[in-house]
Amino acid sequence: MKEKLLEELTELSPVSQSSAKAYHEHMTFLLDRVNKKMASRPDLPDLVGSNPLSFMYDNHRNHAVFMDNVFQLSLFPLLLDTVPWVYRTYRNHGFSHDYFPAHLRAWREAIPEILDPETSAPLVRVYDWMLSRHEDFIALSREAPESEDASLAEDEDLERFLQALLRGDRRTALSISQEKVATPRDLRDFYQQILQPAMYRIGKLWEAGKITVSREHLASALANTAVSSQYLRVMSRSEPWKGRILVSASPNEFHVLGAEMIANCLEADGWEVDYLGADTPSGDLMEHIRELEPHVVALSVGMPFNLVPVKEIVGRIKREFSQSRPWILLGGLAFAGHPELVSRIGGDALAEDCTRAVEIVDQWHGETANGDH
Repeated sequence: MKEKLLEELTELSPVSQSSAKAYHEHMTFLLDRVNKKMASRPDLPDLVGSNPLSFMYDNHRNHAVFMDNVFQLSLFPLLLDTVPWVYRTYRNHGFSHDYFPAHLRAWREAIPEILDPETSAPLVRVYDWMLSRHEDFIALSREAPESEDASLAEDEDLERFLQALLRGDRRTALSISQEKVATPRDLRDFYQQILQPAMYRIGKLWEAGKITVSREHLASALANTAVSSQYLRVMSRSEPWKGRILVSASPNEFHVLGAEMIANCLEADGWEVDYLGADTPSGDLMEHIRELEPHVVALSVGMPFNLVPVKEIVGRIKREFSQSRPWILLGGLAFAGHPELVSRIGGDALAEDCTRAVEIVDQWHGETANGDH
């Protein structure tokens, strides 16, 4: 079914750069119009269940910035992956299936109300198509999510760590992480064999409506504590010798656990790492690059609606450092299943995990030493 839907999408008239730009520039006005249309519906309680209106408004805002990325970068394959996920997740949290066409119809009405007919027409065609495929999106949302690796599901330490995160059991979580990490080199195995799959499963539990947002936040906070505590314990005597790497989340990106793990593993491999954390403004990021001249800039994108800001940063790096620029490494869940996005954004490579990040930058280090970059 998905192949047929993608073929239909690609047959639609392309969204011009002028239409995409207009959507971006008027997004705040469009969002306000959609919120008012939805809030005034007499059937709203039937659509959103017992959820507060803020939950619906968050979805509208996320939809706006996601579609902004879809239109600017022609991310239609990503659209087909994301919409069924939204259907499944919000349905599991109490929204009615009838909410989705009501929401899409509000956008379809708002766009020609604010933009001129020629500009709005290509955008409206995409919304008309999404509305026409409502039943298909429901069917895709009901398909079983990708199954977990059986070996991970049977890992006793992973299960103990997962349950400790869900309970907020700090002592047990830190005890397990300490057992697993004795040297800097052990960080990578702990992250990939225990921490990363545990957080993936927690995300699936939230998606399925089996845990609350507060429980997910509790688990994430404890996971961050485990990462920081083991890093401080084993890295105190590590000395860099290969060069400098800058690791940062994209602007407006607050999912940073993966970026922090990458930063720690690269430091354990002998790099001097500047880890800038969440939501780094692009201007500050560029100033940091100019001042410290890192060998590699690694950018993490967790949410697909943050891809456009990263593309803009990559473009600035290439323009301002055309003679001798840093390598650009990309990573994060936004690229999962869509490695082709890396070339579209302009990155040099994709790191799916810590091991791959270390392999890639070590290869680049060798090429630089040989004068190949």
